[in-house]
Formats: sequence, structure tokens, C-alpha cells
Amino acid sequence: MIPIYFNGRLFTFLFIGFIIATVAGTLSHECGHWLMSRYYGFKKSRITYANTSYCGFNEKFLREVSIYKQYPNEIHQHLNFPLKDEYDTLRKETSKEWMIIQVAGPLQTMFTGTIGLLLLFLYRKKIVGAERLFFSQWLLVFLSLFWLREIFNLVTAVVLLLTGRIRMHGDEFVLAKHLDWNPWSISVVAGIASLCVLWLVVFKVIPAKQRFTFIIAGLTGGLSGAYLWLILLGPRLMP
Repeated sequence: MIPIYFNGRLFTFLFIGFIIATVAGTLSHECGHWLMSRYYGFKKSRITYANTSYCGFNEKFLREVSIYKQYPNEIHQHLNFPLKDEYDTLRKETSKEWMIIQVAGPLQTMFTGTIGLLLLFLYRKKIVGAERLFFSQWLLVFLSLFWLREIFNLVTAVVLLLTGRIRMHGDEFVLAKHLDWNPWSISVVAGIASLCVLWLVVFKVIPAKQRFTFIIAGLTGGLSGAYLWLILLGPRLMP
């Protein structure tokens, strides 16, 4: 149940918090990709406002490309060629590395959100039944809501599908393709998990008198943050 209580001061605080969390969530997600790409030797990888560019390819990948350039027809036609064993080995290794780099972003986001949830559970005696949350407790709420990236991505993909502009380039779609699963499988499962986290936070953590204000601030602040960072400021500040 959502009692209709609106607190203007709390709304302002949460609205700004959701904008900051949107930017922080986006960049920390990309940091997951960036750190893993650096670990695997992509020394010139860089983070943009909403993406990670993998530059300065490692030796395995460069060797794989070099062999491919020598025997492109044989590779495409699945024929034997002098370096086939080496190429197949490199292909498996680099494919595994790419998959880990790809999954590092979503895992970072889910890990952060899960830490927030665990801390909320740890301090549940001070939170459950409280009339209002304090600053430190709101920080834990925002941490747990890092999970919302998954439902945001799923809803965005569905909207693009319905409007005929679907582009299955998101991490979840790429990973599903790599594993030869249904392209929507990971996105849907992660989206459902995201909704469960949202339900727990809204109805089990947020006090009843702050719940309506929280929802309004989340909707307006989250969308404003996405617009400000992904469209207005991000491309200019971190192209």
C-alpha cells in the first residue's frame, strides 16, 4: 500500500540523489568492463560517458587476427591450414576473455546492488518500522538500487523492439549470444531479479510516509539523470 504523503524537502534530496546515482551507476558499470579489459592486456582501453572502448589489443588477439588475415578463406570454409591448431586455441582463449570482459560490467552493477541489500538486511532492526530513514540509510537504499539498471535495460529493449528499432548490443544480449542462449534469456531473468529488489526496497525498507515521495523522486530523478548524462552532458564531458 502506498499512502499519499509528499515531502518536498525529502523529494529534493532524493531527486538529486537519483540523478547522482544514475551517473555513478553508469560509470561504475563501465569501470567493471575497463578493469577487466586492462587485466587481459588491453592497455589503451578508455571509458566514455556510457561505453568502454577496448584499445591496444593484447598479444593473443593480435596473433589471432594475424593468422586470420593469412587464411581467411580456409577459416570461413572450415578447412585445414598450417596454423589451424594455434588459431583454434587462440580463438577459444580470446573468446573466453571477451565474455569475461563483457560480463564484468553487469556483475559489478549487481555486486554493488547486492552489497547494498545485504547491508540493509544487516541493519534491518533499525530500519523496519521506522517512521523515516536517515542519510546513511538512504545511501544503502541507493546502493541496493544499482540493480535497477537491469530493469531499465530490459524496458528500453522492449520499447525499441515495439518501435522497430531493436538493437541487441547490450551486455546481456551479447553474453546470451556468446552462450548460444535465447537472446532475451539473461535480460529477462536479470530484469525479474531487479523488480524483486525494487519491491523489497519500496515495500519492506522505505517507511510508509516516505514511500510516495520516494517513488515520485525515483521516476523523475532517474529519468532526469538518464537524460542529463546520456544525452545532454555525458557526450560533452566524456566523449
